Amino acid sequence: MPSTKVSSLVALATALCATSGSAFAFGGARSPQVAVVPSASSAPILSPSVLRMSDEEEGYDYPSDSSSEEHYETDKEAVDVETEGPNDVEAQVDSVFDLLPADLAAIDSMGSAKRADINEALLRLEQMNPTEEAAYSLLLNGVWTLRYAGGYSNEWALPSPTRQLALFLYSGGYSPGLFALSLAQKLPKALVELGELEISISREQPRIEATVPVKFLGGTENEVVVSARLDVDSSVRLTETYESATVLGNSIDLPQAVQYSRDLYVTYVDDDLLVVRDASGVPEVLVRK
Repeated sequence: MPSTKVSSLVALATALCATSGSAFAFGGARSPQVAVVPSASSAPILSPSVLRMSDEEEGYDYPSDSSSEEHYETDKEAVDVETEGPNDVEAQVDSVFDLLPADLAAIDSMGSAKRADINEALLRLEQMNPTEEAAYSLLLNGVWTLRYAGGYSNEWALPSPTRQLALFLYSGGYSPGLFALSLAQKLPKALVELGELEISISREQPRIEATVPVKFLGGTENEVVVSARLDVDSSVRLTETYESATVLGNSIDLPQAVQYSRDLYVTYVDDDLLVVRDASGVPEVLVRK
């Protein structure tokens, strides 16, 4: 009996090995595998090579949420348009120069319509004055030429020997430049040749010196000079006071009791142009030499 039971157990063990051994054999069929789902607390398993959006496009190193066009491209046409041509002030200065007469001699024959055009152009320019507190500005100093003096039109006036004196008193008087020019013009025209009027403004008093060169037929040269003080009264207002006049070397110092003065308002000044108005609003335009 014992031997029979032992034989039966051996046979049963042999049969079990025959049926299950194939599952563990290296060359046999693989048994079904159960998928393992990682828990929420387990760390994610990453691939050794992870592609990013910025890596996919070769040659670009911008952030993945930006583009080169947005950060680096500029509108070249718009930049060119902004830098081309003169600005508004330069354009207005050019329009003033286009209206000014060629010389002071042409002012007397200028009609009222032409004077009005110049005055309107000056009013537009004065609104663009780039210099604050112009009466204190060092830009006033330098050598200037008088290109225009408003005055009054001759169209309506009758010839009169006292007209110039009346206008002198009514309008607030001549500038030292015009006064020097009027003195020089009283010299015999057949004997002298007048040069260009220059107006020098300096730091030291008398700050204004108006000079008209005079050349005689024989070649001798001389000049007519009018000197005037220039005092600052406010950020835009100056007071101009005649002090002396020199005609062909003969100097005359004006007594204080008869020294003529007038108020001037600096309405525009830059590196090249100076516009002032007297108390009656008559403009004078000076250009730096």
